[in-house]
Amino acid sequence: MAAKPGKENKRNAYKGSYYTYGNVAYELQPDYAPYYEDDKKQQEAKEAIRQAAAERRENRVHAAHVCMVMLLIFAGCIAFMGATVIVKNQEVQIREKKDELATLKSQNAILEAELAEQIDLEYIKQEAINRLGMAELQPYQIVYIDVPKDSYTIQYAADEVVEEEPSFIASILNLFKKD
Repeated sequence: MAAKPGKENKRNAYKGSYYTYGNVAYELQPDYAPYYEDDKKQQEAKEAIRQAAAERRENRVHAAHVCMVMLLIFAGCIAFMGATVIVKNQEVQIREKKDELATLKSQNAILEAELAEQIDLEYIKQEAINRLGMAELQPYQIVYIDVPKDSYTIQYAADEVVEEEPSFIASILNLFKKD
């Protein structure tokens, strides 16, 4: 039997959809739905997965913090070692310069001793007369000058002047000024 053309369309229009009474729609999962053990196990499994993911995230963050701290410690050690090397190199250079200074002082002392041995006033007088053609002063060539005591040429307290050794910082600054 053939149905009326308008009725079949109405039937198909409501197929698969819910009919609402008034303005309230049906709940898809009502509160009174039966509670199954499988749902509880699924919830526990999901919660375990979430906790494992959170623990992995925390472990990664902790590992990143440990790596950063180790990197900072390593960088600090490298900086300290570099500074130590620079200081040691400067100490070696200072020691070498002090040794060089001691050597030069000893050479100067040796040269002064040799010079003192070679200074013979009689020899110098003979050389001046014979080789350079000099002559001794005659009495009429000597002129004596009286200098008053309050003259500006008198040096006051010449014996008391003691030259102080420069301080360590001043000696370093003098080294840089000479260069």
